[in-house]
Amino acid sequence: EESVCSIHDIVRSDLVCLSPGDTVPADGILLSGSVFCDESSLTGESRPVEKIPGKVDSTTLENGNPSCLFRGSHVTAGSGIFLVLAVGDNTLYGSIASELAEEDSVSPLRERLSRLAKTISKIGYASALIVAAVHLADAFWFDAGKQPLIALERLRDIRFVISELMQALTLAISIVVVAVPEGLPMMITVVLSSNMKRMMRSGVLVRRLVGIETAGSMDILFTDKTGTLTTGNLRVSSVLSAENSWSSRSSLPPAIRTSLETGTRYCSSAGNATERAINQFLDVKIRTEDQNPADRIVFDSARKFSAARHNGKLYLDGAAEYLLPVCSFYMSDKGQVLPMTKLISEKIQSEITRYAADSCRILLHAEGEASSFVQLEKNPPDSSMQLVFVSLYIIRDELRPEAVSAVRECQNAGIQVVMLTGDNAVTAASIAADCGILQRESDQIVLDGTEMHSLSDEELTAILPKIRVISRVTPTDKSRLVKIAKNSGHITGMTGDGVNDAPALKAADVGFAMGSGTDVAREAGDIVITDDNFASISKAVLYGRTIFRSIRKFITFQLTMNLAAVGVSVLGTICGMDHPVTVIQMLWVNIIMDTLGSLAFAGEPALEEYMHYPPVSRGEHILTASMVRQILLTGSYAVILSMYFLFSPRIRHLFGGGGIVHLTQFFALFIFMGIAIALCTRTPRLNLFANIKKNRAFLMIMPAVALIQLLIIYFGGKTFRCVPLTIHELLLSAVFALTVIPADTIRKGICGLLDERKKAGRSRT
Repeated sequence: EESVCSIHDIVRSDLVCLSPGDTVPADGILLSGSVFCDESSLTGESRPVEKIPGKVDSTTLENGNPSCLFRGSHVTAGSGIFLVLAVGDNTLYGSIASELAEEDSVSPLRERLSRLAKTISKIGYASALIVAAVHLADAFWFDAGKQPLIALERLRDIRFVISELMQALTLAISIVVVAVPEGLPMMITVVLSSNMKRMMRSGVLVRRLVGIETAGSMDILFTDKTGTLTTGNLRVSSVLSAENSWSSRSSLPPAIRTSLETGTRYCSSAGNATERAINQFLDVKIRTEDQNPADRIVFDSARKFSAARHNGKLYLDGAAEYLLPVCSFYMSDKGQVLPMTKLISEKIQSEITRYAADSCRILLHAEGEASSFVQLEKNPPDSSMQLVFVSLYIIRDELRPEAVSAVRECQNAGIQVVMLTGDNAVTAASIAADCGILQRESDQIVLDGTEMHSLSDEELTAILPKIRVISRVTPTDKSRLVKIAKNSGHITGMTGDGVNDAPALKAADVGFAMGSGTDVAREAGDIVITDDNFASISKAVLYGRTIFRSIRKFITFQLTMNLAAVGVSVLGTICGMDHPVTVIQMLWVNIIMDTLGSLAFAGEPALEEYMHYPPVSRGEHILTASMVRQILLTGSYAVILSMYFLFSPRIRHLFGGGGIVHLTQFFALFIFMGIAIALCTRTPRLNLFANIKKNRAFLMIMPAVALIQLLIIYFGGKTFRCVPLTIHELLLSAVFALTVIPADTIRKGICGLLDERKKAGRSRT
């Protein structure tokens, strides 16, 4: 007795009835009947697979077994009863989901930031200890006139000791607050989020924010062909007989047209793009009620052909290189069946080779006697079947217009692009050459899936830098490629759209799921390419690189200001000035460096020039030598300028020997100097205003900082230790602060010349 129940109530040993349109709820074995299942989401094979009854004791649940049914596949035709052997996590679908549930690997950005955070923390804590020690030494020794007795007397005064210890602790904490970039996580979140919105307009949906930056560091990308590099819209451009070619159905000779239409009507399920292209060309509408599953052999990648018998005849569609050698006859344009000669066979073969080299997919249509159908069910076609060659379908999948330039952009950016496809090696190589992935005159490698399986991981690792195309690839090959590339130190990208692609998408440093793919693939991917377009991937790389450069700019700005703030605090205390910058003032400086600075640098524009630089390797530190030079030189200049302003007799004389007016003016100098340093840091060019109009956040935030600083000066009072300044006093602070710009310009010029000399020396070597 049949009953309807929820999929969640199915358990092992249940018997489930299947009919067209059903989704298979569990893994099991077909016991009776015959069904055709669409397993494309699991295996990547777009054609329905025929399932035949099997025995429980002799059948194991493995992919490729014709008696096994798998959860998530769809019944397209037929009916039957199957025995449930696995449910939930124990199914093939569940095992893939379990792989996806594994903890995410640490992203390259997180690794770099962790190393940087440890380094900065050590420097910050060391600086805090130094400032605290200097303050205590000044309080107990130098202020005591270096007299041991007076120093000892001070140490005996408990109130004085506690007061000075608290003051030292307060200074140390303020230094830690300034030195440690606690605004960096917020800056990264802001810059990732703002760029995520921009990317949406370019057909790129970001699921995991860190995936954007990882895309910018990627140095090898494994990409699909169909729908990504090509339009994915297959069309039959022509039909070739042994004697002529035709570009439309109406021009076909009657006998050939009848054979093609009949074969298509009874062979095709219209379940994939190739069959849909043929049906559209012939204007044939497939009706499942006309097809008897017992009279059909459905195409699969192992069999390489489909077949059907109808009215005493056998019709076959399949791989041309596989069927042509077993055709004993050919059909003339007049409908005569003539013996296949060597000359005709070579002519057809030359056409196959020519069109395959022209990036075309080729399908051969043949006829035979219906009596051969039984033999085909168990054995591959051979010459004893007396097959008649009828024609070739020439099927094109045009390259996307922007694919060539997008591939070139990625290659110029130092990314190795590897095309993965189910096509044969000749067609795959041709398409790869057309879009610029493969350079025919070079030593680059086109690898077949079978050849790849014969190679060990060590052998595949050795030739990986030369591989550009892998044909006849399987989903399991993708996971293997990702693991090998990551173990070799590459930052890997992977595209995919099926359930079986999900483990590879998850394992890659950045997974690009196609918008037309399955929910599982999109869930596993870090970034969803909504338009399935390779050009969108190159845009993701550009935005990723923009983000990383923005992070580096912010870190450079913050560490430069940290060096200036810590340097002034330490040297000021050593030189006898207890508080050149108060704790409240230091907190305002920290707000500028962290919160407002992060927002300002988060708006940096994506510049095409970033695609001409090599990717950042996995082991490269976030701080480069040029960044360290900039931090040390500009930060040191800021410290020297500050100390001169604080302790120059001439400057101190102008403001009453260093009173409150002088300290207010120094506070203004320090803030204005920070704005100038930010302006210098946002671009490596001598022109500080290059592309500044594209960063609206910077244009709003920095003037806002200057305005708030003026409000603090004139209205901050005792809270900020400020008094109103005259215009002359304010302008003097601004002029001193702006000297940072020519000083940094000189640094850029000298460092640029040194870098050019180094490059010239390497090229000569």
